[in-house]
Amino acid sequence: MIKIKGVNGNLVFFFESDDFNKQYQYLQNKFENNHQLLSGARVIFTGGGLDNFSHEQFISLQRLCLDYGAVLNNTELPIKKAAPPPSPSLQAAARSNNDLFIHRNLRSGQKIRSEGSIVVWGDVHESAEIIAAGDIIILGKLAGIAHAGCYGDINAIVFALNLCPSQIRIGNRISRASGNDSSRNIAEVACCDYGGIIIKEYNPRENLGRS
Repeated sequence: MIKIKGVNGNLVFFFESDDFNKQYQYLQNKFENNHQLLSGARVIFTGGGLDNFSHEQFISLQRLCLDYGAVLNNTELPIKKAAPPPSPSLQAAARSNNDLFIHRNLRSGQKIRSEGSIVVWGDVHESAEIIAAGDIIILGKLAGIAHAGCYGDINAIVFALNLCPSQIRIGNRISRASGNDSSRNIAEVACCDYGGIIIKEYNPRENLGRS
């Protein structure tokens, strides 16, 4: 089924089967019977079974581990060599089916990835990392790393009620923290403009270049 081993301070999950439903239920039962198993543990996913998981199934596994207090470490779905990344047009059409909503804070060291947009109802602590094919919306403080439009979509945005990231990426463009006072609770948005990334106060009347 799933082998779980401690390796170099990490809790490594070896997925040997591609039967997602059985493996998900197995982990859920295991975590439910031992609430302390994942508390603060750094989790790594590996094994051939992952190759046949969809991105939605993989995200469900991430969410399950987060619900029981895990710190996700290098838990990215392997990219199959035969399948190239989706084009920006196809990616935009599929966003609504792959959006990820997280109703909790993301602690330092946690890493989340979505093939759509990501909405976090909470804070993203320093060194936490969020990667999204679409937009990143933080309804709290963003102090970690945010990469929106990870397949090259420079029309993606990063929004936060308190925007003080250690790093922002949009498409292939990158910007680091400006060193501004992070105590200002002003909603701001980061977007691409004139070849770089700009950060400005959020204005709901702006469409940020979108139709």
